[in-house]
Amino acid sequence: MNSRNMRRWTTVALSAACLWGAFGAAQAQNGKVRIAVVTPLTGPLSVVNGPGQNAARLMAEAINHGTLPAPYNTSKGLGGKDVELIFLDENGGNAKQVAEFRGLVEKQGADVVMGFGSAATCLAIAPVAEELKVLTVMSTCATPRIFEDAKYEYVFRTAGTTTMDSVALALYAQAKLPAARTVGHINPNSALGLDSWRDFSAALRAVKPNVQVVAEQWPTPGAGQYSAEISALATSRPDILHTSMAGADLEAFFMQMRPRGLQEQSKILAPLLELSMYRMGAQIPDGVIFTARGTNGLFAPASPLNDWFVSSYRAAYKDAPVYTAYQYANTLFALKAAYDAATKAGATGTPELVKALKGRSIETPSGTIRLALGNGHQAIQDMAVGEVYFDAAKKSVSVRNVMRFPAECVNPPEGARSEAWLKGGMPGRKCDGIVAAK
Repeated sequence: MNSRNMRRWTTVALSAACLWGAFGAAQAQNGKVRIAVVTPLTGPLSVVNGPGQNAARLMAEAINHGTLPAPYNTSKGLGGKDVELIFLDENGGNAKQVAEFRGLVEKQGADVVMGFGSAATCLAIAPVAEELKVLTVMSTCATPRIFEDAKYEYVFRTAGTTTMDSVALALYAQAKLPAARTVGHINPNSALGLDSWRDFSAALRAVKPNVQVVAEQWPTPGAGQYSAEISALATSRPDILHTSMAGADLEAFFMQMRPRGLQEQSKILAPLLELSMYRMGAQIPDGVIFTARGTNGLFAPASPLNDWFVSSYRAAYKDAPVYTAYQYANTLFALKAAYDAATKAGATGTPELVKALKGRSIETPSGTIRLALGNGHQAIQDMAVGEVYFDAAKKSVSVRNVMRFPAECVNPPEGARSEAWLKGGMPGRKCDGIVAAK
């Protein structure tokens, strides 16, 4: 995302939040479906989730004008009502988020709450959503703990978890890097970094049991300088190098490693690269292996629905949609499907919407998403992995050597806990139907 667009969505989002704070309860009964979007509007995660906020606005406008393509070209609005978005900044800690979540529901009349980028926020909010009996659909936060630690009736998630990133990367390494014998990593010393390395290393050992860990680096998030870590990694020369760094941290690491030739010594696996690669453009290291947490972005299957989403997003924001944009859009596609089903059944109250969402298959620009885990509340979808490169002819970042994995191949079966399933060798996975690009 370029700086002009970044300033644009940040200013609009903050303005929307301020305006709502001024009018709030006075507007409580205006005949609209009020959807609160809780998302980082400030801080480092705002850049990651900015495309999601863009997609939410794009989707709300299309829903209200009745311009969504098939199969959503049914009627204007949700249950005949326009969508009104309320943006709330997901910063300030769990206690603040819980208090503000209560305010969204009890004082500001939110009918639905969606969004959330932080695992900590999701874990804190889920039981409160259940207590308040408000439909809450998580769009991006990816910890598998939400539905593995508890059961919920009013909470859903329309995106997959980090588990499928780790499994798909391990399977890709097994297929594409058969000679690899050593692995190292540089992951941020944070919950995301710790979980990402734990899960990837467990998945890799399951499919390549003789692989040896030869380097472990845990930089502080936001450090910006990685010369010591790069020297250590250059000395150990792992065949595979895993990193879950994202955004400015990943970009700084890539720029600093280039003179040391780290990308030539080790095959780099960076699951969160997509969030940075368009900004890096021609500076992107050739051949880095990445995912888009599902079949999003460059991995999205060809379809009229994806054509509409990509062209509409580019026209509105002069940028390519990354996977967070797809995830926020997919939440609103799911809500449109649920409202259509509930309207057809005769009522669009929260109980009817919960019933319509539970266990549902949803057509999205990413392909079909199924709410198949967490007793019908947690989505699974197919997964894709490939190598990034800069297409000089098209002057754009692109992908090659893609492998696609069925959802049941990269997600644990219902009732299994991800961490135990990975450590146990991923029993019961169903991998028939893997497709590798020629």
